[in-house]
Amino acid sequence: MAAGLAENISRSQVSPRSVALWWLGQAGFAMKTPTGEVVLVDPYLSDSCQRVHGLKRLSLPPFGPDEARADWLLFTHEHTDHLDPDTVAPVAGNCPNCRLAGPAGCCEPLAALGIAPERFTLLAANAKHDFPGFSVETVPADHGASAPSALSLLLEVQGLRLLFTGDTSLRPDLLKPLLGRRIDLLVACINGGYGNMGHLDAARLVQAVRPRSALPCHFWTFAEGGAGDPWSFIQACRSLCPETTPLLLKPGEPFLLAAP
Repeated sequence: MAAGLAENISRSQVSPRSVALWWLGQAGFAMKTPTGEVVLVDPYLSDSCQRVHGLKRLSLPPFGPDEARADWLLFTHEHTDHLDPDTVAPVAGNCPNCRLAGPAGCCEPLAALGIAPERFTLLAANAKHDFPGFSVETVPADHGASAPSALSLLLEVQGLRLLFTGDTSLRPDLLKPLLGRRIDLLVACINGGYGNMGHLDAARLVQAVRPRSALPCHFWTFAEGGAGDPWSFIQACRSLCPETTPLLLKPGEPFLLAAP
């Protein structure tokens, strides 16, 4: 576990026309903008899936929920490994100015945690929201009947575009509103279980989107539901879309995305 990482994220400074990113394990990421906002996307920093669903966590998060600090919590959907009650509650409590945003499926679990409605922004599909330091544009994701309001999120920071697929099958048709634009980083699930893309489908999505860089996530957290194969994703990206740079981060490792 990387001691002090949460504090380092809070203290770090990001140059203009760049954005800093840290993988938190599973589908979770910390993002910091040049204007200082810390955004956590789908942070799963606990072992609540074992408590709630009996799914034991196999890889540790880079820091615990009580250490996390954020200005925004963004969710692609309401499943426990994305909207983690054991992460959301302490972050919301320790950061009284933190705001939260996600699709309709997130409303009930957030209300159960006591999150005041005025702290939450509902993200509808095919909509754009402007927040301090960044914007979020949404398209539907296909994660089946268990998360019908699931979204993919396009975050834009000073002209840089980061597309988080969330949990979804291969549905490039749903991304049509975003295709044709320059995407600087595509973050794709690759676990291949519960209806999600595996490494080859994720590489095919990279081929359709043609981002500058591509990063796999949602692997090696649970034994159940598909383990994911990040190295095969890297190789498939190099074969199918050689103009894209495939990346691989370990939990807690920083990545600075700069303007081309």
